[in-house]
Amino acid sequence: MNEDQQNQETETSKRHFENMGEAFRSGSEAGAQKAREAAPTVKSAFADAVHDLAFGLAYGSNFVGAFAEEFVPQSVRDGFARGAAAGRAASHKAREKAADVITPEKSGPELA
Repeated sequence: MNEDQQNQETETSKRHFENMGEAFRSGSEAGAQKAREAAPTVKSAFADAVHDLAFGLAYGSNFVGAFAEEFVPQSVRDGFARGAAAGRAASHKAREKAADVITPEKSGPELA
């Protein structure tokens, strides 16, 4: 195929429009049609990806938990539990102190 024939085919395959509005409408309709055709494929691929991600997260978290339960000595697990309890107690004390500082005590005459 020579260059003249290729240019001629390209020119004949172009659609000529009466005005700019018709060109926009035609482009909008063509784009919407292509999107409707592609949507099921994209939706399926997205659903598969979300499924695989959820499966991987669930598998990984349960594997790590089971592995830790089987291979971590009881003394280490007890240490983690005591440390977590101490952290919660310290957090509770800090919240109480902050609440005391933030909440003003009523001293002096009240305004009417």
